[in-house]
Amino acid sequence: FVLTGLPPTPDERRAFLADVDARGFDAAWSALLDRLFASPHHGESEARRWLDIVRYAETNGYERDSRKPNMWRYRDWVIRAYAEDMPYDEFGRLQIAGDEIARGIEGGDAEAMNARSSALLATGYFRLGTWDDEPADRLQAASDGRADVVDTTSQAFFGATLGCARCHDHKADPISQADYFSFTAHFRGVVGYGGGAGRGAGATTDVADAVPDGLVTSTERNARVAALDARVHDLARDAGVADDGGGATLVRDARGVPRDERTLWRYSTEKYQDAAWAAPAFDDSKWSEGRAGFGRRGTPAARVGTPWAAKEIQLRTTFQLDEIPRHLGLTVHHDDDIVVYLNGVPVFERSGYVVDYFRAQLPRAAREALVVGRNVLAVSCVQDFGGQYVDVGLDTRLDPTSEGASLAISELIEGGDGEVAQRARELLRERRDLLAAPVEEAYPAQVVFEYGARPPQQYVELRGSAHAPGDPVEPGVPEAWLVGASAPYEGPTPAPEGAPSSLRRRALAEWAFDGGAHITARVEVNRIWQGLFGVGLTRAPGDFGRFGQPPTHPALLDGLAAHFVANGWSRRDLQRALMESRAWRRASSGPDASYAADPRNELLWRYPPRRLTGEEFRDATLVASGEINRERFGPWIFTPLPAEVLATSSRPESAWGTCNPSQAVRRSLYIHVKRSLREPLLAALDQPDPDIPCPERFPTNVPTQALLTLNGEFTLERAMAFAEDLAGSADTREGRVRRAIERALGRAPGDGEVERALAFMDGLEAREGAPPPLALYALSLFNRNEFLWLD
Repeated sequence: FVLTGLPPTPDERRAFLADVDARGFDAAWSALLDRLFASPHHGESEARRWLDIVRYAETNGYERDSRKPNMWRYRDWVIRAYAEDMPYDEFGRLQIAGDEIARGIEGGDAEAMNARSSALLATGYFRLGTWDDEPADRLQAASDGRADVVDTTSQAFFGATLGCARCHDHKADPISQADYFSFTAHFRGVVGYGGGAGRGAGATTDVADAVPDGLVTSTERNARVAALDARVHDLARDAGVADDGGGATLVRDARGVPRDERTLWRYSTEKYQDAAWAAPAFDDSKWSEGRAGFGRRGTPAARVGTPWAAKEIQLRTTFQLDEIPRHLGLTVHHDDDIVVYLNGVPVFERSGYVVDYFRAQLPRAAREALVVGRNVLAVSCVQDFGGQYVDVGLDTRLDPTSEGASLAISELIEGGDGEVAQRARELLRERRDLLAAPVEEAYPAQVVFEYGARPPQQYVELRGSAHAPGDPVEPGVPEAWLVGASAPYEGPTPAPEGAPSSLRRRALAEWAFDGGAHITARVEVNRIWQGLFGVGLTRAPGDFGRFGQPPTHPALLDGLAAHFVANGWSRRDLQRALMESRAWRRASSGPDASYAADPRNELLWRYPPRRLTGEEFRDATLVASGEINRERFGPWIFTPLPAEVLATSSRPESAWGTCNPSQAVRRSLYIHVKRSLREPLLAALDQPDPDIPCPERFPTNVPTQALLTLNGEFTLERAMAFAEDLAGSADTREGRVRRAIERALGRAPGDGEVERALAFMDGLEAREGAPPPLALYALSLFNRNEFLWLD
């Protein structure tokens, strides 16, 4: 668990014990460490801890919480860095100033290109924070973004809560407000996240070549989807469903129609908290009435029938049906967020910029929302930017070239019998799988870049306000950090005129792992100790100042830091040395007198037990059930989320994504990290909030966690799969129970344990639809302290 985040299999345990018997413990232990450090999963386990520190997330936060395209490439870079034992000083330098370092790497061979690619991808570090795409105060928002980077950098690399000095001098440590903004000046030239971030510096061959094998581009996928659509249309003609007989207009839009002949709509610009206003029973008699085409005159391609200038608008109109149509088409013109409802059921949603009318063929679910008689078409939309205009129409025509036509046609065909229907089902399945598969994003990677050689002047911001500039400051580090430094901080050499960056971050990165190594080495050594023993030598790994806690063994921490630097900043070398020590090999329990003398274990007389993290627990259940997909790297995955969880989002239909079932059982590290919608099991088991740095997780043990580990759909599905796998591994119930205990708990059954398990299963009442007894027993194993704790 400690080195790979995965439990050993029974065969791996038996092989180790046999090696101990054959060669002795020391030789067997050394060989085991060799194998674990070489494991492809060692980097994944180590990466998770670093991602906590740098508040890794794949969305921007705030109201829209939109995705950060290709943010997963930074995650993969971190995994590879740990897997290859990249020296920690290089690891830090590349994240702080990889773009500036990349320009000094010469050569056009594969090695040089990979080195430049690695350096650029590392700067995804600067794109991890929250970003407001429509701040009320852009100047202050930019300052807040720099503050986020400063706070993360100071904790991650220097073990200091520098953020405390943003508004005033630090209350505990000798860090002034001027020190804070001098440090901030290193990042003053970084282009804000929304200023084309990820496109300028990321559009290089070096970074584009870092695409994992097996992915297709969006262009390639769209071409394959188009080919499938053409085959579906051919089937539609064969099945006789492509001819709509002309169709009829149900709701007339504003295109080519005199104003007084357009559809009348009821409308309101008030904000409604739910969609009850879109239902047929809603009383809209107090709403205003206007003709189709709502917006500002002068908006390109707009045919305004009713003026609209507010941020939001809700529209309602009615139409009559004598029978339910076979086809349903929607025309829309709106260049921001829009949701369309039929009789209160959301049938169409779109975000993004569209400058003209477009047409969508609505699926079966939309037609099923209709009734014979009176129907209500309702529209909700927002206008934050672009031209102010919205227009919607509805008809019963089938246009094979419109958006969604292939799906609508396939649904018509697939419900039938015969060869055509069977082929339609196959094409539809292939199309869905293709759309669910990961693709290469439209631009290569989220990497940082600067305004140029002369960034704007940084000032002390009085009380932390960007609107209250004080004295100007130049790049520097707090004077307190220079105490004990092997070299002073001389600041950046001015970059030549016209250079793409100021070289300020590179100067900081070079000093941090040279003159300032006395700080950065101690911080990382403490973190390595924390990763192995559960707690660090100082128990506040993000704060080595007076607000933190002094190290329990300061001489040991200093000695290990010196060893770390002398051995090339190799994390793996230090980990091995610690894991071969007597402190690591101690039991996790001991005499009562020892507990009384040192209850906090500050004298390292025992190994501290710890509960599994949320990721470790989820992955361990997948290992036990035999379902885990150990594939590494690549785009994020979407695990199935309960409807109740999705309902907490403002737009449940588009809040999450889907992926193939084989991808959904990959390791937890690859699950999409969305700031506004967390994976419930991981969040309940203390996965940290990705908005702020988390140098140390604080595990809780609360009864509500059992609502997911015992009653949750995920653990029940794993228990069902576990039971099914056990059924094929042994001929008797007793044999299956023995295998279950060995796989889940890593040991042979104790005295009477199998008998108690069999009695438990015999006592279960047979109920229709209830899980089989063996699955419920497997579920109970997942909830044992022995499964949940590393002891």
